[in-house]
Amino acid sequence: MHDSRNYIVVSNGDECIRWLRNISDHSSKFIFVEEQDIHKVMQLVDAVDINAVLLHMRSQDFRQEVALSPAFLQEIAFIEEISATRPDLPVLAMADTADGQLLLTIMRAGARDFIRVGSKENELLAILGRYSLRNTIRREQSAPQPSSGKITAVINARPGPDTTMLAIHLAQAMQETESTLLVDLGIPHADSLLFMGMQGKYSFVDVMRNLARVDATLIDTGFARHGSGLSVLSMPEEPGDDFQISPADIYTVLRTLRKHFSQVVINLGGVTRVDFLQLLLSAVDRTILVAEQSVPSCKRNYELLRALRAQNLELQNTGLVLDHYLPRLLPDADNIASSFDLPLLGLLPPSGMIRLSSVNTGDSIFELSSKSQYATKIREIAQALQDDKAKFSRKQGLVASLQRLFSDWHLSRSKLQS
Repeated sequence: MHDSRNYIVVSNGDECIRWLRNISDHSSKFIFVEEQDIHKVMQLVDAVDINAVLLHMRSQDFRQEVALSPAFLQEIAFIEEISATRPDLPVLAMADTADGQLLLTIMRAGARDFIRVGSKENELLAILGRYSLRNTIRREQSAPQPSSGKITAVINARPGPDTTMLAIHLAQAMQETESTLLVDLGIPHADSLLFMGMQGKYSFVDVMRNLARVDATLIDTGFARHGSGLSVLSMPEEPGDDFQISPADIYTVLRTLRKHFSQVVINLGGVTRVDFLQLLLSAVDRTILVAEQSVPSCKRNYELLRALRAQNLELQNTGLVLDHYLPRLLPDADNIASSFDLPLLGLLPPSGMIRLSSVNTGDSIFELSSKSQYATKIREIAQALQDDKAKFSRKQGLVASLQRLFSDWHLSRSKLQS
């Protein structure tokens, strides 16, 4: 994740976007922006290490008199403004075809290179590769950036209260030593506020629609604040069908939140949209997958992992937490972790009564029973993450298949019933 080369692509052309998304080079990440919005591009440049900006010149899709067309002049002005604002940031022009006059014009405007849309993958990567080394050198020569917060995402293919419970208490444990924000994007929406007996004046949707206004004052006055000091930003119970999140907005909002909090925990329990998860998980520092010993939980989470891996999402900073774990029952923790090809970060006990009491009273388990097994295990996971001691490296050796895991589990059941 940290070795990837990032390119902003300004295009609303379906064929161009599809062509770039089909590039198999895992180290090249394309962040798509539909409009020629200088402000949004500059926000992204500040949020992510960008190697180049790729501008799709849609005016060239129509081979007519485009030299003085408003669309063409707007594209040239866009190149000129980026080049003037950030002369160290390469701008590469893209079009289906280009004649000598077009190339001369865009080069005079400040474009460093030209890419033909639909060209072979090796040709595209060769052009992009010219700028990856320069960008690496530029980063090494730049002054050190101030430290920023760490973001932990919590995912689970199956919706339910347990992932929300884990995310809440993980964030509360971190808040004991560092300023922490809980972002609840899980399904059902806004469960975290119900669990903690809170109401939110400002929602995640409000933040995404007013990115430019998010500052320390808005966070202090608009974000919900728990008695523990934990800040909470949740989806509204009814986000509306028209709410959409662009890649550029995700990177921008995460950068903003990193500036104001030492730790950010994002609850994504029940979210299974692979495109959204791919976008968000590629921008966080680590991911926790929450699963149970049951066949439905293992199956759904295995399918989610497989779908994410099929999208070339790097999961080297992903670990497994098994919830409601009963050590005497199969499948055991090591078998499940091997089947998922993930390291095991922690085992959470059922603790049914204390969980129910926490949900119904709005009180934290840390308040109700600070020495309970659940509270102890959550604090251990939080401490490992805060100390960067969480073991995300996978075990070497053969990885058991999920099919075998299920068959062993069914075999064990049949023996118990006989």
